[in-house]
Formats: sequence, structure tokens, C-alpha cells
Amino acid sequence: MAASIFTKIINREIPGHFIYEDEHCVAILDKFPAVKGQSLVIPKEHVDYAFDLDDDTYVHLFKTAKKIAKASDSALNAERTCLVVEGFDVPHVHIKIYPMQDTQKALGAIMPAGEEASDAELAIVATQLIAAIDDLDD
Repeated sequence: MAASIFTKIINREIPGHFIYEDEHCVAILDKFPAVKGQSLVIPKEHVDYAFDLDDDTYVHLFKTAKKIAKASDSALNAERTCLVVEGFDVPHVHIKIYPMQDTQKALGAIMPAGEEASDAELAIVATQLIAAIDDLDD
């Protein structure tokens, strides 16, 4: 797997604004923020898909995201801080942290609303997911 841009930032091959680092992950400011203070929590290990992370790293990322979110709340006077787990634009798992100073104005920009699903559609999807969860438990 080729090194991602995040791997290059973590390895200091290209610059980044680091706000946190430990042996498992880093947190940096997003170079292309949708909102002021948007940051990224990124595992040092290059993994494409969040659910392929080992359990310890997965839990650690979310604990770190919570720490960064609380700091964002305080430092940036956020009304609420949202997070999104990604790995699409850059194929390297990362948690985007959005400190929202005005949730009504900015939320639509980062998370557009979907169309209402019918009860029939929801029932079908619920049945499919319940069966898949049961398969995992077997």
C-alpha cells in the first residue's frame, strides 16, 4: 500500500499543524476546513477502513477524538463538536472533528440531510441488518 498524504505528514515529509501526538495516533488541523478549527485524528498505522483497525487502536482513536473535541469546545467556544469517521478522500482512516460555533448554519455544509425513508424500506433494511448481526454473533 502506497504511503498516504497522512503518512507523509506523520513522518514529517510534508508539513502539518500538529496539536496532539502519542505512540498510536496524531491530531492535526485540517488544511481544508469546513469550519474554523476543524481537526483530524489519524492512526499512525496506515489502515484504509475503520473497521479493519485492531480493537485497541479503534478505542484509542475515539478516546483521543474525545480529548480533542473537549479541547475544541473550550478553545473555540463551540456550541457542539461533531465528528465523522472517514477514509474516502484519503484512503487512511481518520476522524474529522468539527467544532461548530453555529450548528444551525454550518451543519448542512458538512452533513447534508437525506430524504425520508418509508417504513417499508426501513423494515427491509432492519431485517437485513438484524440477520447480519446475528451471523456475526454465531
